[in-house]
Amino acid sequence: MTNTRYRYNCILTVLLLAGFIFTSWFSLLIAKQSLFRGIENDALPLTSHLIHTDLQKQLQAPIIISSQMANNTFLHTWLAEPDKKPDVLFQYLRQTRSDFNAVTSFLVTSDDKTYYRYDGKYTTLDTRDEWYQETMDNAAPYTLNVDLDPRDDHQATIFVNHKIMVDKKVKGITGVGIKLDHLKRLIDKYQHTYDRKIYFIDHKGRLLFYNDTTFTHYSLADKFGHHGAKLLDNKTYKLRLEQENTTLFINSRYLEHFGWYLIVEQSLDQDNSVSESLYINLLMGIVITSVILFSAQLTFNHYQKRLEKMATYDKLTSTYNRQAFEPKLQLELQKARNQFSPLVMMMLDIDHFKQVNDRHGHLVGDKVLEHVAHICKTVVGERGTVCRWGGEEFVVLLPKTDLAQGREVGDAIHQELKVSHCEVKVTASIGIAQYHIDESEDGLLKRADAALYQAKSTGRNRSVLAEAA
Repeated sequence: MTNTRYRYNCILTVLLLAGFIFTSWFSLLIAKQSLFRGIENDALPLTSHLIHTDLQKQLQAPIIISSQMANNTFLHTWLAEPDKKPDVLFQYLRQTRSDFNAVTSFLVTSDDKTYYRYDGKYTTLDTRDEWYQETMDNAAPYTLNVDLDPRDDHQATIFVNHKIMVDKKVKGITGVGIKLDHLKRLIDKYQHTYDRKIYFIDHKGRLLFYNDTTFTHYSLADKFGHHGAKLLDNKTYKLRLEQENTTLFINSRYLEHFGWYLIVEQSLDQDNSVSESLYINLLMGIVITSVILFSAQLTFNHYQKRLEKMATYDKLTSTYNRQAFEPKLQLELQKARNQFSPLVMMMLDIDHFKQVNDRHGHLVGDKVLEHVAHICKTVVGERGTVCRWGGEEFVVLLPKTDLAQGREVGDAIHQELKVSHCEVKVTASIGIAQYHIDESEDGLLKRADAALYQAKSTGRNRSVLAEAA
C-alpha cells in the first residue's frame, strides 16, 4: 500500500469514527425515553386495540344469538308449560347449534336448576357452578365465562350466558359456546412476532388466558401485587415495573361488553434497550458514511469499472469472455430446467479465418473479428448473450428460444454478413443445438460443436441443427 493510499484511509477512518461517536452520543441521550414512550403510548395500545376489535367481531355473533334465544317465543312458552317436554327443547337447541356453527347450546331453568344440552343430556346444576350464580347476580343481561375441554387438548371455550326475563323475573339462562380459535392464532402471532404477552383478566382478577392462552389459576395479585387493585379500578391503565435488569411494560384495557380486562405485556432488558437506541445511531452514521464514501467512490469507481470490464469482456470484440460466460451459462441452464423453458446454443466459426490472417495480416484479422462480433450482437440484441469462445469461434446463448427460432437467428447472421461491408468479406459456419432438460452442460456444448463441425464439413457458410441427445 502506497503512503498516499495509507494516509487517505487513515483520514477516512478518523472521520468515520468521529461521526459515529457524535451520533452515538447524541442518540443515546434521547433513545431510551423515546423507546419507552413509543412502547407505552403507541405499540402496546395499538396491539390492545387490534385484539379488542378482533374479539368484538368474534363475540358479536354469539351474543346476538344468545339474545335471540333469550327472547324466543318458543322458549318462553316452553318454560311456562307445567308439563315440559324435553324432546322439543333438545330439537330446538340442536337446530340452534347447527344453524350458527356453535360448539354447544344450552338452557338452564331457574326453578329446578336443570341444565339442558343440545345433545339430549340434562343434569342438575352443581353448587360449584359459579358461572350460574354470577350471571344471576350480575345486572347485565348476559355474562361470559371461559371453560376448558380436557377432551379437546384443553382448548378454551367461551360461553355466552343470557338471562331469560319474563315479567322482570329470571326464568332461566340460555346461550351458546364457541371456540376462539382465530383469537388464539392472533394472540400467538403478537406474542411470537413482537415478543409480547397477551391475556385476559375477569372482574375478580382471575387470569383467563396466559402464556400462549394456557388457562391458569393465578390471580392478579400473584402477578402485579398492589398494582392489581389499581388495574381493576381503571378502564385503561399503564404500568412500568423495573425488575433487576428488565423493564416490564403493562397496558390494561377494560372490555365493557365482555366484563374482561385485556392485558398486553412487554419486557425489555437493558441490552435490548441499548440495541434499539443504536438503530438511530446507525442511521445517522450511514448518512455520514455515505457522504464520505461517495467522495471515495469518485476516485475508485473509474478503476473498478475498468477492472470489471477487463475481467468480464473480451477486449477486442467487447463480448463476454469465456471465464465470465461459463457462470452465466450454468445459470441459464438452471432456469431452463426449473421453468421448463427452451434454450438454444449456437456455436459460430468464421470460415477460412487463418487465410485472412495469412494474406492480410493480424490487424485486418482483428477488424474482421470485431465486425463479426458486432453483427452477432446486433442480431441477437437483448434476446441472448454473445461470447468469444476462443480465436475465431463465438458462442451465442438464446434463452426462451426453440430450435426453429434459433435457426432464424442463424439465418439473420448469415444475411447480415452477406450484405455488410468489411475490409475482407467473410462467411461463418454455425452449429445450433437446443437444450434438453436431462442434458449436462458438456453435452449441450458437444452437440453444438458437432453441428458446427458438420456445417464446416459440408461446404461452410451455413447453419446446421444438432441432432437430438
